[in-house]
Amino acid sequence: MPTIDIALAAYNGEKYISEQIASILTCKIDVEGFSLGSIIVSDNMSSDSTAKIVMELAKQHPQVKLVTCTQPGIINNFNCALQHTNAEYIMLSDQDDFWLENKIQRSIEELIKLESQAGKNVPLLVFSDLHVTDRDLNITDQSFFKAQKLIPDSYLYPKHIFLANVAPGCTMIFNRKLLDIALPVPKTAAMHDWWLILIASTFGKVSHIDEATILYRQHGNNQVGAPTKRYRAMLLSPLKQFQLAGARLGQSEKQAFTFRKKFPEHPLRCDESLNFMADFSSLSKLKRVLGLINKKIEHRTKIKKVILFLLALTLPERRTGTFESET
Repeated sequence: MPTIDIALAAYNGEKYISEQIASILTCKIDVEGFSLGSIIVSDNMSSDSTAKIVMELAKQHPQVKLVTCTQPGIINNFNCALQHTNAEYIMLSDQDDFWLENKIQRSIEELIKLESQAGKNVPLLVFSDLHVTDRDLNITDQSFFKAQKLIPDSYLYPKHIFLANVAPGCTMIFNRKLLDIALPVPKTAAMHDWWLILIASTFGKVSHIDEATILYRQHGNNQVGAPTKRYRAMLLSPLKQFQLAGARLGQSEKQAFTFRKKFPEHPLRCDESLNFMADFSSLSKLKRVLGLINKKIEHRTKIKKVILFLLALTLPERRTGTFESET
């Protein structure tokens, strides 16, 4: 009987983690043959009562299991949780959200559909939209995709997905084949969820659900959250926002550099975008601009396209090979 394990990364989450785990346990799985396996909670040496709360929940619910991650950082924490999973299908969870009752069922139904098209022996991944909420789970945006101006099918195009992620990790479900290829997520990945969808979209198949399956709680202390009022921020503090865009571009480049080194044999359709992204800052400013004109990488909103061209013209050239020591 196929099972679904949940990998939950926790750090100082005492305020919301019991509510989140309860929401997972109350999800319905009305798909023949499927059942919930383990909820693996990886605690990253919290200084609050997170571990104690999880241990108490584990006494009541045998599916809940606590492991300890001794290496700091969200990527290390998710690596730890994922490495303790055993099921054929795996979902990611944050510590402070709230899963809607149909989340697991809708996710596995879409993954089964993808599996019927592509087969079981390729990496498969599905993600969904989210309702953005305040700390009390009052909905502030019905659609995370719309609020962030994300176009979810960007995973179909290497020129988009190597530049920016569109898949919220806390909505993901994927198969064991993906983990076999992806783990451990390297420290030079921009984020664990982006690394997973890069591998799935390059070597397998990805699909998305155009409906929210999670209440995505924003409370001011999120490790990764949903930025709001981005255009207003650009008007009020353009230099700061430009610097942030440059930092994000640097993360994309380092991740692409790592990806190319780890997977030198990759589909030809990814080659142009991957190489351009991985070498972006080591190229001359003219080559960067020409590459953007030829859409080797591309944002899908006008303001981001403009910013990318400005970064191409202003970023200093990186000495070739300076990422080698980090990967």
